[in-house]
Amino acid sequence: MKTTTFKFSLVFVVFFNTVLGINFVFSQDLLPKGKYKYAYSCDGFNQDRDDVAASAMTLAIFDRLKMTKQLVHYHFNTNFGGVPKHAEDHRKSVLQTAILFNIIKTENDTLDAFFDVSASEQEKTAAINHLANQLLKASEKEPLMIFCAGAVQLPYFALRKAIALGASKENLSSLVFVSHALANEKAGRTDSPDNWTKLKSVTPLAHFIDYTSPLTNGRRDGGVNKSQNSTAWNQAPRDQLKGIQEWKWIASYGKKVTGFGFTGTKGEWLLQRLKAAGAPEIGNNGNAEGDASDAGMVFAILPGGKSDATMDEIKMFFLGK
Repeated sequence: MKTTTFKFSLVFVVFFNTVLGINFVFSQDLLPKGKYKYAYSCDGFNQDRDDVAASAMTLAIFDRLKMTKQLVHYHFNTNFGGVPKHAEDHRKSVLQTAILFNIIKTENDTLDAFFDVSASEQEKTAAINHLANQLLKASEKEPLMIFCAGAVQLPYFALRKAIALGASKENLSSLVFVSHALANEKAGRTDSPDNWTKLKSVTPLAHFIDYTSPLTNGRRDGGVNKSQNSTAWNQAPRDQLKGIQEWKWIASYGKKVTGFGFTGTKGEWLLQRLKAAGAPEIGNNGNAEGDASDAGMVFAILPGGKSDATMDEIKMFFLGK
């Protein structure tokens, strides 16, 4: 497998030589030079079932690229208003996937970089502190990209914490925050009304890839992730109710893994998590079976794939055929 390589020109044109040996090109003047570390912030709001599939698929993207060691922070179930109704399924998609894919060792390891924010106030505080420390480690040599797959309460608190702890100009200018979509940039809670605008106001030095940014590598007009929600990642669109039918091919991905009462390929495990996203009994977003839309933002930027991805492009990425 080829490793991902980075090459920058004076206009910051980034060439990604992916694991498939295919060169994708995109222009984005917000990206700093260097070898990235990555953090992932998962929204986990009540009724938002797509996180159940997207979290597992996001980890699979890192796994496919052999970049899991660069994933230095991951928090999920960040509904500050309470425990999400899908919290346990989401926990399985993150922690059990991470164990089966050999990213972490146990579900309850207090020393790893994975945090279930809704588990307790202590876990939420630990997630904020851990992310703040990762922000403080960001440098020109190793910048940190933070994928914000939803509202930004926890990244906001972590950024403020890092600044309070003495974040330097180099730390702050080596951060890249990536937004999910306009709706999430506006999102806030009455008990924690922090949104994308407030996040950006904390420091003018960090870089922000958001709804207003040009497509990194897509075919339609719009922001970086504007087209994500109508692409193959959520069955284009979700209301076609195709569920996991078009994902059946992923069962061929990866080696055999065993654990949590499961034995099969990595892809067969992912197919179960794609299935678990559906919950018609809860009404809103109940047709989310097969919806892994948040993973689309990672796919668009991390491997240099398409913002406007087709299922064939996703299949090519995972299976190489």
